[in-house]
Amino acid sequence: MPAPGYSPDLGAFSLAKLKEQLRTARLLPSQQILCEHLDERFACLEQNGIENLAQLQKALKNKAAVAAFAKTTGLPVEYLTVLRREVNGYQPKPVDLKEFPGVNLDVVRKLQEIGVANTEQLFPYVLTPASRAELVRRHQLEEQALLELTKLTDVARLKWVGPKFARLLLEAGYDTVEKIAASSGEDLYRALVRANETSRVYQGKFGLDDMKLWVTTVVQETPRVIQY
Repeated sequence: MPAPGYSPDLGAFSLAKLKEQLRTARLLPSQQILCEHLDERFACLEQNGIENLAQLQKALKNKAAVAAFAKTTGLPVEYLTVLRREVNGYQPKPVDLKEFPGVNLDVVRKLQEIGVANTEQLFPYVLTPASRAELVRRHQLEEQALLELTKLTDVARLKWVGPKFARLLLEAGYDTVEKIAASSGEDLYRALVRANETSRVYQGKFGLDDMKLWVTTVVQETPRVIQY
C-alpha cells in the first residue's frame, strides 16, 4: 500500500465520481469500453456492494478476482480488466529516483544507501522543510539536489506522470502538485510546449484538451501534502 498521502484515498473516491469522470473523459481507443453501457454497468457495481474505488480495487485485485467478479455480476471480463487498470492508475507505481533525467546521481546514491530508491520511499522524508533539512544534515546531501528530487517526487505522484514528463513539468515552472492544481489547463499546456521546444526531454504526446481535463480531474484528487 502507498504511504499515507502519497496518492488519492480511494476509500473517499466514490463510484459516482468515477462514473461522472468517465462520462466526460477523452479516452484512448482501448479505454472506450469503459463508457459503454455506463449507467447500467455502474448500477450493477453498486448492486454488488461497490461504493468507492477502494472496494472496487479490492474486488478486482488480480486476474482470478476479475474472473470471479465477472461470473458473479455478469459483467464482461474485458470490461472489468480495463476498469481495474483505470482504478489502479490513481495509485501510480513509484518512480526510481535514478530514472529522472538530470538529477544529482551522487545524492541518489546516498539515498539508496539508506534504503530510499524511489519516490514512494523518499516521500515520508521530505514532507516539510524541517524533515528535508534533517535528511540533508544526517546524510551530507546537497540541499538543492534534494529539493529538486522532492519536487520530482511531488509531481510524479500524479496519474500518467512518468520520469520524463515530471522533469518537463519542473522545467515549465509547474514543479508542485499545488501549482498544477491552481493552473488553467491552457496555461499549463502552453508552458509545457515552450519548455519542451527547448529541452526536448519528453517525446510523448499531450494536447490542450488533455491538460484541461487532467487538471480538473486527476490533479484535484491528489493530496497536496508536501510543504515548501
